[in-house]
Amino acid sequence: MSTNKLSADALNTQLPLNGVYLQLRPLAADDIAAVLTIEQSVHSHPWSRKLFEDCLHSRQQCLLLCDQQTVVAYCVFSVAAGDAELLNIATAPQWQRRGLARLLLSYLLEQLTCVADTLYLEVRQSNIKAIMLYQELGLAEVGIRPNYYPSAKGREDAIIMAYTLRL
Repeated sequence: MSTNKLSADALNTQLPLNGVYLQLRPLAADDIAAVLTIEQSVHSHPWSRKLFEDCLHSRQQCLLLCDQQTVVAYCVFSVAAGDAELLNIATAPQWQRRGLARLLLSYLLEQLTCVADTLYLEVRQSNIKAIMLYQELGLAEVGIRPNYYPSAKGREDAIIMAYTLRL
C-alpha cells in the first residue's frame, strides 16, 4: 500500500442526508473546542483536548461532518500496516437519531478500501445501539477485551469488531 492517509478529495466533500448536504472535512485546530463539546456531552469518559490535538500531527485522522459551519458529528481513525482502526465516533446530542453516524461510517468504509484491508473497532458491551449499527453495516464480532473500558461501576468489557474492506 502506498499511503496510510485518505486522499484530500476523500476528506473534503459533501454527503447527502435527507435532502440536505453536510460538509465532510478534516479537523482543524479551530474545530477542537466544538469537537470537545460534543465529546464531553456523549461519552462517560471523554477524550482530552490533547488527544484531539494529536490528530493534527499524527497518523490519526479526524473527519468532521458539518452543517454550515457547525460540527455535528466526527470520527477518528488510523491506518497502519494494511489495517484501519476506528478510534472514536460521536454525534452531537441534538443531531442524534438522524443517521449521521451511519452516513459517516458508511462513507469511511467506502473510502478505506483504497488504503486498508480490514477495519477494526472496539465498543463498550453496554452500547447496544452502536453494536446494532455496526452489525447492520456488516461488522462482525471477532473478540473481547475484558475490563477494557472504565465505567461508573469499575470496568467494562470491549467487544472487538471487524469489517473486511478487501479480500
